[in-house]
Amino acid sequence: MLTSIFKTVLSAAAVVSACTPPTEPLSNNITEGFGIQIQNASVPIIHNRYINLWSAGGGDQHLYLSPAGDSAFNLTLVNGVLSRGIIHAVINGEYTADDNTTKMFMTERGDPKAFFQPVYGCNPDTDAVQVELDFVSRAAVPGGFICFRSASGDRHEARYSPPGNTVIRADRPCYEVTLAAVLAPAA
Repeated sequence: MLTSIFKTVLSAAAVVSACTPPTEPLSNNITEGFGIQIQNASVPIIHNRYINLWSAGGGDQHLYLSPAGDSAFNLTLVNGVLSRGIIHAVINGEYTADDNTTKMFMTERGDPKAFFQPVYGCNPDTDAVQVELDFVSRAAVPGGFICFRSASGDRHEARYSPPGNTVIRADRPCYEVTLAAVLAPAA
């Protein structure tokens, strides 16, 4: 599935010089393994890094940016939910009032799931067409966005910022990002 999506993306990129994303909608299922590259060109410390998984006990995997954790290029999207085997992305851990964000992590528990919709977009560095995972909702609550902020030990963790959140912690901002679905980089 992802290979066919990437073939469409590459075909579209070859035809035009400026990014013109295809207009057809994408399925909310991606069955072929992929990784996620986060993008926010205005924040170089996090821009173009990959989401890795960090074992957190009890089978949970926390989402950190490379190089922390283990690479994760075997993710899938099942009915809009980011998955890896029996675990899936949820938003329900470590709420912090000082920036009004909640941790997004992966677990097999029944916490509120994070839902995404694949869409075509444009790479901010190369202007190439890419597949992005637009954040849709935390369970049945639509809106908000996924962001990354600094964590202990020079790590950056995935967080959810709810709709209308105006709380910003100046010493540790949570930067909104684009989540680009990518194949594993060539070695």
